[in-house]
Amino acid sequence: MNADLEQVPVLKEDFYAPNQCVDELNQISDSLQRREGLLAASARASRLLLEAPDVRGAVPDVLRLLGEAARVDRVTLMLPQAGPSAEPVVAVVNEWVAEGVPQGPREYHCSGGSYPALFAELRAGRSVCLSPDEVPEEAAVGLEGVGTKSKAIVPVFVAGEFTGVVAFDNTKQRRAIDSAELSALETAAGVIGAALHRERLIEDVRRERERAAEERVAELAKANAVIRGNLERLASEPELHAFLGHLLLETARQFDAASGSIVVSKESLKEWRVLAHVRDGQLEPPPFATSMPFAGSPLSEIFGRSPQAAYVNVEHTNWEIWAGDLEFHRREQHLSVLLYPLVFGGQNVGFFVLSFRRHAPEIQHSELLVALAQQATLAIQLTRLAYSAKEAAVLVERTRIGQEIHDGLAQAFTGILMQLGAAEEFPTCRRKNSELAGVLSRIRDLARDGLAEARRSVMALRIDQTRRAGLETALRQLAERSTVPGRVSCVFEGGDFSIGLRPEHEHEMLRIAQEAVSNAVRHARPNTVRITMTDEPAHWVLRVTDDGIGIKRQPDSAGEGFGLISMRQRAVAIGGEWLVESQPGLGTRVSVRLPKASP
Repeated sequence: MNADLEQVPVLKEDFYAPNQCVDELNQISDSLQRREGLLAASARASRLLLEAPDVRGAVPDVLRLLGEAARVDRVTLMLPQAGPSAEPVVAVVNEWVAEGVPQGPREYHCSGGSYPALFAELRAGRSVCLSPDEVPEEAAVGLEGVGTKSKAIVPVFVAGEFTGVVAFDNTKQRRAIDSAELSALETAAGVIGAALHRERLIEDVRRERERAAEERVAELAKANAVIRGNLERLASEPELHAFLGHLLLETARQFDAASGSIVVSKESLKEWRVLAHVRDGQLEPPPFATSMPFAGSPLSEIFGRSPQAAYVNVEHTNWEIWAGDLEFHRREQHLSVLLYPLVFGGQNVGFFVLSFRRHAPEIQHSELLVALAQQATLAIQLTRLAYSAKEAAVLVERTRIGQEIHDGLAQAFTGILMQLGAAEEFPTCRRKNSELAGVLSRIRDLARDGLAEARRSVMALRIDQTRRAGLETALRQLAERSTVPGRVSCVFEGGDFSIGLRPEHEHEMLRIAQEAVSNAVRHARPNTVRITMTDEPAHWVLRVTDDGIGIKRQPDSAGEGFGLISMRQRAVAIGGEWLVESQPGLGTRVSVRLPKASP
């Protein structure tokens, strides 16, 4: 039996097999526990990094969580930096060590140039597990750390870009890291990478906001300087055309516009009018029509009713905004046109028109353009208010003078006539061939002439003659009221001139006619006074002709009376030419030639 026993071989491997399986199971269990612990720690680290206001400040706690869960002695975060000679290196930025474990150097660098194969693996996204004997000797001080016996190096990626590494060191024992645990370490490194990515995005947003804020501050400073300069110019420049010209030049310069115009509505004439035009940095007359009627124009029908800016692509447009402007834009190679409305009280009073040799739709939203447009609108409205105030003051003064003449001089003449009527009832005046009756008759004629002149002056000072009735009606009324039966006949010859003449021009022409007729009736002793108004191709011509005694000598500026001076000044004020022609015994002719506005 013993022999039989001796013949049976003893297999030592079989004897130890159960123990080996137990060890392997323990290792697998331990690996799974570390993996589960790492995943849980990664979740806590992710929450910690997301809630932390400062990601870099929370990294040490994250490294501690990961190190304790992985049961390693040291966890190091290394990120790219520039080396002493500006070479790309990876340097330690944060490190956690377990109790009793020596801390590694804080200033060492690990250059990728020292171990290109290892870093090629890391940049390819593959983790590397090392023991000291596997580390290149020349790089051991940097990569191994102090007392490291085994090491796992996991790459960190931010937005798909290799950003650094997280190193997990064992200093107390050499321990192999299986694929499951390594996968958990990679997940933990990914949490750090995601946090760094978020930090980078936040930093990019912060820098972008700072840059936008700086640009906005610079734009506001520039806008403030432009606005301040324009306000100073507005205060010192009383002439609207000059101010708008300066403002248009500044606007074209600020936005690099090739050309520009300021168009203003002229309500009295029912038309749009170009008040300023600039091309290539120079003020000049517009190469297209200077005015356009409200009725039927695209500016009124399409743009004039909207308070919003309009951007027009010249290349894709076949219709004209303004008569002749499309040819101008194409000739100047303009690609786009911006129409910015000048709005006051909900009504468009005009437009900024800017032309560009590029596409510039963003300019319509510029705050600087809004400010410049408001300044232009302010200048237009201030000018209109000043003109209205001046006109109102003049009209109030005319009304006051008219009332004074009516209540004073006219009433005095009326009183004289009444007293003369009473005196003629005395018996001495009724005697035949009475000299006193002849004297009283001459006094009555003079008083009647004076009363008629006073009434003419009152009518001339009325504020609404031409506004209410038009120039033709006013001149006919002047002729009728200046006729004295048996002495002088005054007639008017002409047509309807209410279309084409500005109201202020009609007013001044009427005043000139009144003065000329008054002078003729008072001084020339005419039989006939003729008022004519003719429409010539380039002018309107007003003439007042009488067949009186004429003027003994041609008037000159030194010898003119107040009436002649007044007529000359009124004619010059509206851009007309005034002329008086007279010969003794052959009568006098006063004429005014008023040029028509350009089409």
